[in-house]
Amino acid sequence: MIEQKSIDRLLEQVDIVDVVSHYVDVHKSGANYKCVCPFHDDTNPSMSISPQRQIYHCFSCKAGGNAIKFIMDFEKLNYPEAIEKLASISNFTLEYTNNNSKPIQNKHILENVNAFYRSCLYKNQNALNYLYSRGLNDKIIEHFGLGYAPENSATLRLLENEKILPQEALEVGIIKQNEKGIYSSFIERISFPIYNHTSRLVGFGGRTITNHMAKYVNSPQSAVFDKSKLLYGYNLAKQTIYQKKKVIITEGYLDVIMLHSAGFTNAVAVLGTALTEKHLPLLKRENISVILCFDGDEAGINAAIKSSLLLSTNEIDGCVVIIDGGADPADMVFANKIKELEEMFESGTEIGEFYIRQIALKYDLKRPMQKQKCLDEITQFTNKLKPVVSVSYNSLVSELIGVSVNLAHNFKQESFKHPKQEIVNNVNIDNKISKDLLELSILKTMFSNENFKKFIISNVSNSYFFNHSDIFNAILNLEKVEENTSLRELWLDDSAIAIEDFDKLQTAINNLKIKYFENLQMNKRNSKDKDKLEVLEKIAKIIKGLKDKNESIGVI
Repeated sequence: MIEQKSIDRLLEQVDIVDVVSHYVDVHKSGANYKCVCPFHDDTNPSMSISPQRQIYHCFSCKAGGNAIKFIMDFEKLNYPEAIEKLASISNFTLEYTNNNSKPIQNKHILENVNAFYRSCLYKNQNALNYLYSRGLNDKIIEHFGLGYAPENSATLRLLENEKILPQEALEVGIIKQNEKGIYSSFIERISFPIYNHTSRLVGFGGRTITNHMAKYVNSPQSAVFDKSKLLYGYNLAKQTIYQKKKVIITEGYLDVIMLHSAGFTNAVAVLGTALTEKHLPLLKRENISVILCFDGDEAGINAAIKSSLLLSTNEIDGCVVIIDGGADPADMVFANKIKELEEMFESGTEIGEFYIRQIALKYDLKRPMQKQKCLDEITQFTNKLKPVVSVSYNSLVSELIGVSVNLAHNFKQESFKHPKQEIVNNVNIDNKISKDLLELSILKTMFSNENFKKFIISNVSNSYFFNHSDIFNAILNLEKVEENTSLRELWLDDSAIAIEDFDKLQTAINNLKIKYFENLQMNKRNSKDKDKLEVLEKIAKIIKGLKDKNESIGVI
């Protein structure tokens, strides 16, 4: 666990402007900074950043918070992961309550080895020629950090020179051990560095160029490397994935690299044969649609079937694309069939339909008993789906099996209990709240001057703030600016100017009260109360008294 005092020191050291500018371009605007918001499809800069308060806020989508929250939202990380990421980009060493520095040591070991592999690539012409022959250029090689793992002895010498102990190298999968001793996990292979969802290097993939029996190998399972939950290229693709709400999942490293080179920068690859349940947290973080693009061979089809079942039963939308002729996405890009690929990604077979069609292919549907078995298997699948999704496949099942739609509709389905919907008052908040600069100026003054704040609190109540009483209440409740959307928006709103003169503050408060009583006066005139005239007379006296006070103050 990260020590809280270490987190506090980190936040004291970092500047949110530097953090945001690490991801997007920012420019100065008065006392604040502005940028295009990375959390929605923004064209005009709608995000403001306050170096004084160390907060950011988007006036369009309402995203906002401090530096940690920005990284959580941008990188799709949880709180501890975001702190570690912030520390990493700020060159800050975190302290842990159990003094566990293992993650840092592991990271440094892997980064040292990766730098070594990368330095070896341009010294081996065979490795380079292979990459060039597959359509890669130096720019994309650099972007993905590809390298070359040389002969066994060279890697072992590196570990010795860097004073990396064999046990440490074993723990992160750089070396293996048998009865003959230790040896490198990657020998004479092109190296593909693999990063986890926090963009931390956790292992490697390797492609032989010397006809080793295994064409591809991955780092062995370890404390830092679990191939069943990793997606190759996710660290480079995640921004596009969450912007487009769409991810392309392929089988191979080169598929990902070539797709990125062709502009499909939301492509990733599984490290095994198919998606697993451990991948679901990444895919469920937002409403992401999945495009499965596996090879058209038997292994690829089986992977697509397993992945379709997993996604469908976990309520993740998507489609399946199978490229004809045994080609893979890398082949398509190499052949400059970019437009065809784009069309295929747009017109893939919906995952549930794909899975049902694959079930039907297993049976001889000319025979009645085979039809029944097929229907039974499809029913087992549709019973796992929600009712609306399940019945959507009735026409497809009817067509495939050759039974009536009514029979298809009568599949046995488990009852699905819809949660009781809460009754919500039909209130349009955006229509209710309009911008009131008088109210906002008084409220902003409460931020800038503690004495003025006390004066305001003693002279007004939340009922005087017709449009922004929520902000007044938030200030009274000592809510944090970085955690409250309305407070962030007020702080970064340049049109709302804090009042610096006491006479002007008194006048503003009087005007606030005048506005309140004039509204009260209007409502009373429209009422049928018996005491209407008496009350209206009292209100008129109050309004006159407030206006007289303003005249005596002499502030316009």
